[in-house]
Amino acid sequence: MLSSLNIRHMRVFVEVADQGSFTAAAGVLGLGVPAITATIRQFEDVTGAALFDRTTRQVALTQTGERFLPIARRLLADFEEALGDLDALSKGVGGKITIAAAPSVLTRILPTVISEFVAAHPDARIRLDERNAGEVHEAVANNEADFGIAGEWQALPDIAFRPLFSDRFGVLCRADHEFAKKSVLRWSDLSGQKLVGLGPESGTGALMAQPGVTSDLSSDTMPVLSPAVRDAVAAGIPAAKTVLARAQKAMRAEERVLRSLDPNGSKEAEKDGDIALGATGPILPRPIVETSNTITLAAMVAEGVGITVLPELAARVSDMTTAEKLVFVPLTTPERHRHIGVITRKSKSLSPIAKMFLDQVIEIAPKQDLPASLTWY
Repeated sequence: MLSSLNIRHMRVFVEVADQGSFTAAAGVLGLGVPAITATIRQFEDVTGAALFDRTTRQVALTQTGERFLPIARRLLADFEEALGDLDALSKGVGGKITIAAAPSVLTRILPTVISEFVAAHPDARIRLDERNAGEVHEAVANNEADFGIAGEWQALPDIAFRPLFSDRFGVLCRADHEFAKKSVLRWSDLSGQKLVGLGPESGTGALMAQPGVTSDLSSDTMPVLSPAVRDAVAAGIPAAKTVLARAQKAMRAEERVLRSLDPNGSKEAEKDGDIALGATGPILPRPIVETSNTITLAAMVAEGVGITVLPELAARVSDMTTAEKLVFVPLTTPERHRHIGVITRKSKSLSPIAKMFLDQVIEIAPKQDLPASLTWY
């Protein structure tokens, strides 16, 4: 039965594969050759798989053995890591911390915190996973991360969101762009501009990426249909009604994102989620290029492909990575904010080392050299 196999079988298998000899493996492991031979034989008998070819003087892996070797190595590494974590946790001084976070958080907020933390806790091991807002929430929900730091997203069972700070949206453009000379911009100023943006998998991208829908951001951020489609709907044309239905569905998805960006924003959009066919106003152009990475986005802006809309912290990160001078100009009327917070599971307590790290984030982050417009909670 497979239940008769244990970590000893994995360790012996890997050592024999590495040494290419039962005798050499026995010497490394401090066991007798008969014990090594019996362990491998039992492993093969239980699994029904031939792991080694013994027809030559030197023991060689079979094709099955070669495919299984990296898996066995990973199992051993995970086992050793788990033992190390258990020992550290029992002492309350170390262990592994996995944090899923938005790119701007990883780049601008966590490095200073980590530098101080590892100096005080040398036994701690930290893993950082760069993900968009939705992925951060899912990673925490699936127990793939101890906690996350990202924007709000749609509610997931067992997930708690604790606000840390908010930052305003603005335009990132080249220094020679007409917008670079302005102190602030209105959303209506974006009408007619070439826009590059993040894909709909990000909170920022979801704000602008609804097919067939444009956004009236000067009044109450209600999407509007083109005049031709509005006329077709009024005339009762079936295809136009289908476009309207899709737009309404997109609107409801977009409004969830908008409310997470600014809970105090438009109340009008919360009435029924329908498209305002008679609405008029400035239109937010659809991106001509979409990407999932803010660094790529900044490169597109630096090359003059277009301008982009980003939260200020993300824009400052992008600005740092480009040789071309980029300028961030805040957007107003209305002024919208991205809310960043800590994502945890309600049903699971943080480990002692993870809690200490999170406490240090909350203490140190507001003291860093970050955009003054950030509002800390």
